[in-house]
Amino acid sequence: MTRARLPFALAAALLLVGAGAHASDRLRVAKSPNYLFAYTPVDVGMAKGMFQKRQLEIEHVSFEGASKMVQGIVAGAVDIALGSPMDMVAMAKGMPAVAIAVIAEPMTEFIIMVPYDSPVRTLDDLKGKTIGIATVGSITEWVALELARVKGWGRDGIHTVGIGAGNASATAAMKTHLVDASVSTQMTGVVLERAHIARRLADVPDYARPFIAHLMSATTALVKENPDAVRRFVAGWFEAVAFMRANKAETIRIARVETGLSEEDETVEYDLLMREVSPDGHFDRDSVDRIGKSFVELGVLEAEPDMAKLYTERFLPKR
Repeated sequence: MTRARLPFALAAALLLVGAGAHASDRLRVAKSPNYLFAYTPVDVGMAKGMFQKRQLEIEHVSFEGASKMVQGIVAGAVDIALGSPMDMVAMAKGMPAVAIAVIAEPMTEFIIMVPYDSPVRTLDDLKGKTIGIATVGSITEWVALELARVKGWGRDGIHTVGIGAGNASATAAMKTHLVDASVSTQMTGVVLERAHIARRLADVPDYARPFIAHLMSATTALVKENPDAVRRFVAGWFEAVAFMRANKAETIRIARVETGLSEEDETVEYDLLMREVSPDGHFDRDSVDRIGKSFVELGVLEAEPDMAKLYTERFLPKR
């Protein structure tokens, strides 16, 4: 009796294992750029099995700048994108994607820095100067153009040039005086100021109104063909965010792999930016309207788009 049942039980178990493996969905999740702390929940979720238990296989893809990630989305090489509100410009122009969650809201993450020996002392000194940004269409470009708008200098009141993202690019630009200033992250500023390569001129909130810093988007194809996979990814993401808030030391350990920071610096970054990361991803209507208006104010779109068509809350946890 026992011998007769054993092959059947074994076969059934193998069928269940095979079915579970087959049921897993593979998602290509892109960061732009890779090292930002705001995107760490995907790494935490992968490390702690929060996506795997939801039958999701995550393939991590990185892009140096928003424009390259847009190209990846258009080419069908990306399913989920971790980027900025500037991605909505591409959506308004036809990029096949929709924003599905707010990743982080305040702009505390960003600063304006200048070469350490620069004669520039105030933001007003930057009129007519060249400011380095990660790439065209990135949130760093918005930061630079918003400065010109707030100061009343006009679209040509400053010049922007793409210098790439990360400490290496910023270091080269500051050392060679390739630019008069650069939009950077708080931690890049900390590292370069300590080395007397650059110095912080201003925090972006010193002149810019509150603005959504980072957004999560999904391709329209994925939303249409496999909305349940989107819902499971979002659920895993916000489980990771909750874990990060409750487990500082472990979050710092995982984040350092992507950011490249020392434990001391990553601790500073955690304390500074963890509070920015949205716990539920919901959109504030005033912030969304502000984004749409800024596209026109900054000259990146001729008319304000219908923002309601560019984002959805259908995949977010209920409040």
